[in-house]
Amino acid sequence: MEKSPSAAKPARISEQRADDGRLLRQTVLVAGVVVAALLVWQLSHILLLVFGAILLALILSTAAEPFERYAKLPPRLAVLAALVSIIALMTLGGWIFGREISSQVSDLAARLPEAWEAARGQLASLPFGPEVVERLDGFIERVSQGGGADAPAPQADSGDGAPGVAPAPPVADSGLLSGEVFSNVGAFAGLVASVLGELILVIFAGVFLALNPRSYRAGVVRLFEKRSAATADIVGKAFDVAGTGLRRWLLGQLAAMAAIGVITGLGAWAIGLPSPLALGMIAGALEFVPIVGPVVATIPALLLAATMGPEMMLWTLLLYVAIQQVEGNLIMPLVQKRMVSLPPVISLFSILIFAALFGPLGVMLATPLAVLGFVLIKGVYLDEPISEKDAASSS
Repeated sequence: MEKSPSAAKPARISEQRADDGRLLRQTVLVAGVVVAALLVWQLSHILLLVFGAILLALILSTAAEPFERYAKLPPRLAVLAALVSIIALMTLGGWIFGREISSQVSDLAARLPEAWEAARGQLASLPFGPEVVERLDGFIERVSQGGGADAPAPQADSGDGAPGVAPAPPVADSGLLSGEVFSNVGAFAGLVASVLGELILVIFAGVFLALNPRSYRAGVVRLFEKRSAATADIVGKAFDVAGTGLRRWLLGQLAAMAAIGVITGLGAWAIGLPSPLALGMIAGALEFVPIVGPVVATIPALLLAATMGPEMMLWTLLLYVAIQQVEGNLIMPLVQKRMVSLPPVISLFSILIFAALFGPLGVMLATPLAVLGFVLIKGVYLDEPISEKDAASSS
């Protein structure tokens, strides 16, 4: 029996209203996603600092585990004991090695301008060296004047009223690593104060997060319980997987940093490089940024070697290549049995992407952010073991 036109009309109106409702909900959802993305972009620096505080909290909670397990301290007291122990160890290390470290760092800073001049002179003697040196001079001069890498090169009068390109400064009088880069003392002091303020903020936030992490986890999970218990379980699992993955990555990375720092310092001392302790500290600290950090750590060592002749430069290059081979074939395979192993391609592209988006702070936190995304996809979405240790225990 066919519906009458009068009965079909309300049905069409109801369908139209349902379509309009779905369209409205989809529009609101898209607008919400766009607004959230813009908000995250505007607050990206703050969010990176929050992530840095989370990493510090993970380090403190990991250091607190022995106090909690063996000394039977409550969780909060264990975190405070770990914090006091870390501060005491740093103070003791500064008291024992502080004078030598300060002396070698000052010596390294004093030698680098001379080392750059020596390397620059050797580079200028190569077939295409003068052009490369001229481009480097122009680049560093534009950066030191605050014009950026893409600023036009300074123009000079050619003598007949027509503007011309200014000639490259002489090799001996370039002063490329002098105080010209920090000529604006007020701006530099403001930058240092800003960095110190953010560092203090991250430290305090990390300590408070480490003192009571379960309450923060429970609070976020409760936000999703009203939607569904399944969603809340997924969020809770994401917290657990992220915490485990980041903790294991941090432990492995800190172990690799310590090993590379010690090996580099001993190797630099063995071949006769100046300031071996400072070079070891630089190599160990830059190991936190995979792929890019070890390459950057090689530069000051090669500059110092340039002041001692081509033979020392060759020995220095061989030393750093050997260290990277030891790291890639011995240290990291041993560490990755218990830590999260991030594919090198993901590490490289994450560094490039976060460097372009967020600058130096993005470079520092690119790898742990990539680890976070990697373990969430692997451990929550794919429901797979996030490390070789988990795979072995589940088999």
